Amino acid sequence: MRLPALATGALVSVALAVPLAAPAFAAPAANAPIVASTTSHEPCSLNISAMQKALDAITAAGAPGVIAEVRDAHGGVWNGSSGKANLDRPQKLRTGGLFRAGSVTKTFTATTVLQLVAEKKVSLDAPIERYLPGLVPNGKNITVRQLLSHRSGLANYTDTLWPGSFREMYASRFKSWTPQQLVAESAAHDPYFAPGANGHYSNTNFVLLGMLIEKVTGHNADREMTERILKPLGLHHSYFSGDTTRIHGPHARGYMHLDGPDSAYTDFTDTNLSWSSTAGTLVSTTHDLNSFFKALIGGKLLSAHLLDQMKAMKSLDDGSLYGLGLNRKDDPAYGTAYGHIGAATAFNTYSFTTADKSRQVTFSINTLADNVKMRDAANDALTALLSAGKKA
Repeated sequence: MRLPALATGALVSVALAVPLAAPAFAAPAANAPIVASTTSHEPCSLNISAMQKALDAITAAGAPGVIAEVRDAHGGVWNGSSGKANLDRPQKLRTGGLFRAGSVTKTFTATTVLQLVAEKKVSLDAPIERYLPGLVPNGKNITVRQLLSHRSGLANYTDTLWPGSFREMYASRFKSWTPQQLVAESAAHDPYFAPGANGHYSNTNFVLLGMLIEKVTGHNADREMTERILKPLGLHHSYFSGDTTRIHGPHARGYMHLDGPDSAYTDFTDTNLSWSSTAGTLVSTTHDLNSFFKALIGGKLLSAHLLDQMKAMKSLDDGSLYGLGLNRKDDPAYGTAYGHIGAATAFNTYSFTTADKSRQVTFSINTLADNVKMRDAANDALTALLSAGKKA
């Protein structure tokens, strides 16, 4: 199942899960003032009014709520919010709350694979058959690089797991899936094209990359990414949810339209995201994701050579620019930015940093942007937050 015209970054597209009962934090009452805040750092180059207007446009388009963190080159940090974190309780939305980051997970997976390349445990241009023999149809002709860049041609298993509707997904929200089952679902369907002939976004690629990590390290992929990325960068509020169903810590409730964008919202916060595996189980915060992308693009996680390969972009068949687990956005308002979009069950995340590292932007919407108006508002917000205060 795919959402109509979702931006690259759709797990399902749809998706994400988490553990342990934690209190849900709700937003202001309908007529309560929007809460926007700054840190103790003076946000010297940030146009707060323009940024708040961009967030308000997302909720005006129908989203329950949105939280954001924006950083500038001078140490300025702005934490803003709009709307509600809980449609049933008049509680304040927490700008530092956790959320399912969806396909932003793919950049963490890709970074780990590229670190293994640096350690000569993996070769980018080797066939996946070398590492996972007999698992992938035509695996002798599909390279690790093609998996990272969505050019393998392998069918996207999330297009067929729930052939009916989001209601079907909701009915199976506590089911557990193994990576092997997900790969088998993909293999049951014809590939889109011959390896390397085109580019098509497929979660299957990143499930296989997680299995590759486990094969060459002997460790669980979530553990490997935690030790290599989360701990060294001090991303203490981030974790990979595995097959747990609740979000640990303060978080907004997540909502879905189960019967089309005009249907009522259903609370879809608690769900088992094992079906997204290493393509999308990350739970994080705006602060942690901004820290991650600034470190990645700043060269703190990969050598310059490997980072250049990660940033080498080709167009996918949806028109988006994709490198090795990384998106690129270009706009005269801010230049070039790198990051990823995550469309997870009941959450949409945008996280990007400008190429010169002068601006980091992450915002999380507590629903899927499943209609044109909301998607346009989210894309406009990304442009506004990356450029607010910059000279034209």
